[in-house]
Amino acid sequence: MEDRLIVTASPHIRDTSTTRGLMGNVVIALLPAVLAAGLIFGVQALVLVAVTTLACVAFEYIYEKLLKKPNTVGDLSAVVTGIILALILTGIKTPAEAFGGFINTNVVMFVAMFVIGAGLTKTPLIDKAQSLVIRYKDNMRMLIFLSCVAGAFLGAITSATATAAIMIPLLVGIANDIGVSRSKLLYPSMACANIATQMTFLGQGASNMAWNDVMMQAGAPTPLRIWDFTIARIPMLTIAILYMTFVGYKLMPDIPNEQFSDAAHTASESEKLSPFKRKLAVLIVLVSIAMMLLENVIGVKMYLTSCIGAAALVLTGVLTEKEALNSIHQPTIFLFAGVLALSDAIQTTGAGDVVADWMIRLLGDTTNPYIIMLVFFLVPFILTQVMSNLATLTIFIPLVTSACIRMGVDPRAAVVGVITASCVSIMTPMAAPCQIMIIEPGGYTLKDYLKCGTPLALILIVVSVFFLPTLYPFA
Repeated sequence: MEDRLIVTASPHIRDTSTTRGLMGNVVIALLPAVLAAGLIFGVQALVLVAVTTLACVAFEYIYEKLLKKPNTVGDLSAVVTGIILALILTGIKTPAEAFGGFINTNVVMFVAMFVIGAGLTKTPLIDKAQSLVIRYKDNMRMLIFLSCVAGAFLGAITSATATAAIMIPLLVGIANDIGVSRSKLLYPSMACANIATQMTFLGQGASNMAWNDVMMQAGAPTPLRIWDFTIARIPMLTIAILYMTFVGYKLMPDIPNEQFSDAAHTASESEKLSPFKRKLAVLIVLVSIAMMLLENVIGVKMYLTSCIGAAALVLTGVLTEKEALNSIHQPTIFLFAGVLALSDAIQTTGAGDVVADWMIRLLGDTTNPYIIMLVFFLVPFILTQVMSNLATLTIFIPLVTSACIRMGVDPRAAVVGVITASCVSIMTPMAAPCQIMIIEPGGYTLKDYLKCGTPLALILIVVSVFFLPTLYPFA
């Protein structure tokens, strides 16, 4: 057993994903902003994008040629740089805004949680979790069910992002230990975490009543209560868990864990920690997670709590500086920081407003509750696949409230529909931070997201269109 490998944290995971693939995802994420720039500023904006992109590619090629370095033009990193540079030159984004994602508090929390995840593997917690599920190693449906329920619970009381940081190392460790493909576990769990986000007043759901205030200030006749958001989401979450348990996992790739190259520690290496330090590691990790869950109670932001916890693991000697640094998965950090420019660019260019105006014109004078619900749900659902949940909510909640007031109908169903639609961000890796975080650990491609996520999304759209107007009648 001394040679048994124990996976450290998800940042250590390496698979067949390439820089070209990651940069390709960023290019896809930036395309809506580029198209919006062309629509609003004209063909000159598209010409500028082409010129800056070609210039960056040419400069990289010439530079590497002169210094006799390997040619890396094909990895698309220069293309991404060119597009971001064009967004700066068009005035859509200032340099500080375009690269501001690297100091975004979510990115800071990612970095810190990677370190905490590495500290988690120094504790017996993963071994205990493995012992609980080892009895189900031959029952894939039960494994999927347990991982989905755990992901949904954490997502409901924190956020999908925090859930991913906590669950990824745990699920990967369990999958490696019992011989189940991690690719079968990660996406179902994170999809349920996404769908459960904001269904309670805890974590990200603390903003629910703020959206209720926006609705009431616009002239809504009846307010939403704090538990209305939970009641409205229960059917969707139940369907999502059942779908993943009986159907969804079969649509995910079955990649053998041996194909992933994990920078793992052996059991003997992990046991070098003294009993005191092992207990100390457990204490630091659990206190950090508990403080993150109680963010709104203690008044300390999650990114600060995670940074304090990460620093404590190093200062107490649970992790060495090298172990902490190596645990940070740089491709994930750079990918998410780059994608953050997308949401801001869509808002800055007015592309979101263009879509919103089109949506109101599409409705016309109709009073059919199901048509109204379909439009108000479908449009933000589509946009949230390429922009952040917060940006979607910021654009569409005031919009649907105003539209409902003008049409003389109760806006509660529409507001809850927009919040729900923004959380069904499961069809692309750019849809949510937690989806980006599982790309490499799960070895996923865009095709995998679409293959498993599309049927569930269609089911949730149909259920929402008929259920929400029944729960909160427009009349």
